[in-house]
Amino acid sequence: MQPDPQCKDNVQILFTNNPQKKMDAVREWATGIAFRNRYAGGMGDLIAFRSDHAIQGWYLTTNGGARVLNTDVSLVGLNVLPIWPRITQKYIGGNSLGTRVGASGGSGSGIGIVILVVDTTKVVGYTIAAIADYLAMLTLSVAQSPDHCDPLPSILDLMSSSCGAREMPTAITAGDLAFLKALYYKNTGLGPSLSRADINGNMTRQFKSRQ
Repeated sequence: MQPDPQCKDNVQILFTNNPQKKMDAVREWATGIAFRNRYAGGMGDLIAFRSDHAIQGWYLTTNGGARVLNTDVSLVGLNVLPIWPRITQKYIGGNSLGTRVGASGGSGSGIGIVILVVDTTKVVGYTIAAIADYLAMLTLSVAQSPDHCDPLPSILDLMSSSCGAREMPTAITAGDLAFLKALYYKNTGLGPSLSRADINGNMTRQFKSRQ
């Protein structure tokens, strides 16, 4: 791909057989001056290294809606959200747990930076295509707990232990694509972010149009 000199990279994907080093570097950065010690003490557990998952990482989410459009991400407020949190936070919207999608009016947050670390010793046996689709889904949506089985099959089931006998996908699924289209069909930088009902309705319309 030809780089755009007007854009800065905001997705980092690292393949390594020593993820501890990268994870420790991010933890040190986030628990220090970068976030004014917001993640010091017990909050540091939120972004702690967990060696039991092949793919780990963080979302640095933004606040402010239109205010962050065309703004250097280093100049806007950021929150660190790990893919595998040890502490479950309550977010805005329906008093729901573990999600950035509000039940009614949305949360007003967006993805500023994504850092993903792939432990190459734990992805042996998976195809590069399946791993690429898995990483794409993680990058484009804030999935904090991929190891659960939703009603619709998803590429995020690839490494899940909770789907029972259901066949594991080998590529991004129709449900995944419908979700991403619903999530991104509207420029949420110009208004409130989408609610769960908005996304659900859009996905339902997509599936009906295929029948």
